[in-house]
Amino acid sequence: MSRRRAGFSFIELLTVMIVIGILASIALLKFLELRHRARATAAAADVQAVRVGAYNAWYETGTWPAEVGPGIVPPGLVAYLPTNFSFARGQYTLDWESFVPPGGGPTAGMQVGVVITATDPKLQAALQQQLGNSMPFLVVGGELTFVIVGPDGGN
Repeated sequence: MSRRRAGFSFIELLTVMIVIGILASIALLKFLELRHRARATAAAADVQAVRVGAYNAWYETGTWPAEVGPGIVPPGLVAYLPTNFSFARGQYTLDWESFVPPGGGPTAGMQVGVVITATDPKLQAALQQQLGNSMPFLVVGGELTFVIVGPDGGN
């Protein structure tokens, strides 16, 4: 008497589950990398919007906006940024910095930048990679400072 097989064996099911698990883990890693790159692109767009707004403010007023705390849009930039623009984002925070050298000097008030503080180190690495060729930046601790105008008056 021959018996017909009505289903899959345990080994076959286990093999299929292992293959599906491996494919799912690869897809998850690619998704996480893509998400970091998308957030880095959003942060780059924010930095560019602040940069353009800062130059517009400079050309109209002749001064750079005053420095305020992290996550707060400088009042002097509000008119030059998109409507409802925020410096406090979910994964990162922007901070307007106006660096004044000790004792002032000819470059006093001519050094400005945007500091990005990200909660995720992988996001910071993606930001460095994304903006590394387009804007000069400094990395100090867990913060990236993108220079808008340097000590020589250029970027």
